[in-house]
Amino acid sequence: MSWQGLWGLLASLALAGCSFVPSYVRPPSPVAAQWHDAPAEPATAPLPGWQQMFNDPQLRELIALALEHNRGLRIAVQRIDEARALLGVATANLGPTLGLQGATQRRQLSALDSPSGERKIVEQGRFTLGVGITAYELDIWGRVRALRASAGEQLLATEEEARAVQISLVAEVAAAYYEALAYLSLKERHGQLLAAGERSLGLIERRRGQGLASELEVRQAQALVLGLVGEQASAERSQVQALNRLELLSGRGLAASRLQPAALEGDQLLAPVTAGLPSDLLTQRPDIRAAEARLKAYNANIGAARAAYLPRISLSGLLGFSSPELNQLFRGGAKAWSFVPDVTLPLFDFGRRQSQLALASAQRDIAVSEYERVIQQAFREVADALGSAEPLHRELEAQRLLVANERRRVELATLLYEDGLNSYLEVLDAQRSLSAAQQGFIRARLAGLGNQLSLYKALGGGWG
Repeated sequence: MSWQGLWGLLASLALAGCSFVPSYVRPPSPVAAQWHDAPAEPATAPLPGWQQMFNDPQLRELIALALEHNRGLRIAVQRIDEARALLGVATANLGPTLGLQGATQRRQLSALDSPSGERKIVEQGRFTLGVGITAYELDIWGRVRALRASAGEQLLATEEEARAVQISLVAEVAAAYYEALAYLSLKERHGQLLAAGERSLGLIERRRGQGLASELEVRQAQALVLGLVGEQASAERSQVQALNRLELLSGRGLAASRLQPAALEGDQLLAPVTAGLPSDLLTQRPDIRAAEARLKAYNANIGAARAAYLPRISLSGLLGFSSPELNQLFRGGAKAWSFVPDVTLPLFDFGRRQSQLALASAQRDIAVSEYERVIQQAFREVADALGSAEPLHRELEAQRLLVANERRRVELATLLYEDGLNSYLEVLDAQRSLSAAQQGFIRARLAGLGNQLSLYKALGGGWG
């Protein structure tokens, strides 16, 4: 058989090689077929991108800054480059490595080894120069292809994990922004109540000077004012913390003066989102897709571990020139080639290959459980958001009515007190109830927005 024919036969064997990778079957979904709190109807439209999801232009600007400057997202994207490079290495292993090879030998003989009895430097052996292949593994059993498939799935998983980081980042920026708005609104409402409380305190002090009010009533009015001062300071502190979170997430600071508390009062701060079917999560949630890609990668590793039990065939070869004299190296008669196939089959390795196969199988089983856990977590997140939507809406409406009721109660109690028909204790109780109702309304509003963000994130929205 000619040299070219032998190469062709070996290449055919490599291309026709078998694979020991187990057939992949997607594990069954470990969740119910429909949501408890929503009809099982397909979504009428795909999830909107974050540009369409949020109506506030300032929030969209902050999200864009976060996607550009956030270090956590940057690291996730850089890990894609890392995984792509590893895939390139695994792909390169499928082909031979060609290199320019040259060799000669020069050594010094000792006086005892030299025929002349004197030390001397000699050149012996052969001069060679050519293009060669060193220890190229013929992937007859699919071991290298399995490792390449595993690296490809790891790359897909890394890309999906970066998308999951982006979704979380969008949701975190929006949550911090709405929180800053909520505490600003709360601070302003406390300021309004504080101004009213200070006016009442001044009125009572004048009435006491006229002998129409007691010191107890003055102390009660002062207690209300001091309480409102503390609540206003607490709201300001929380607002500063929310702004600091925004700065950390977006890489840019947001001045409190740019916040508009009226932005929190809109009825459509977020675009409506339909839940669809539970099975939609398998295609929409990047963390689920990442978990499945990891599962496929570990499944491919089993094939590589199985192939390690079979003989490993590698080739070394050289095509070039060889001569005992350097000045004759490039003459016509110096042409030469070498072909060295090598077959290796470990007979006893103290259980190394068996342990590697057991490790690959255990990692695959862990990946199956992780895939199922991610699906269950996703199902629960969506179910929680769907189940909370209606109660939160009712709570918000109740708090809205309560604020209106307590505001009117303050007005009536103040009029009656000024007419001397009730004690200041009634005014104090009404003002405290109004403060609590306003705090409850803003927190209910914030909770409703947070629930909408949770649903959007849980359904796999947030990029595009």
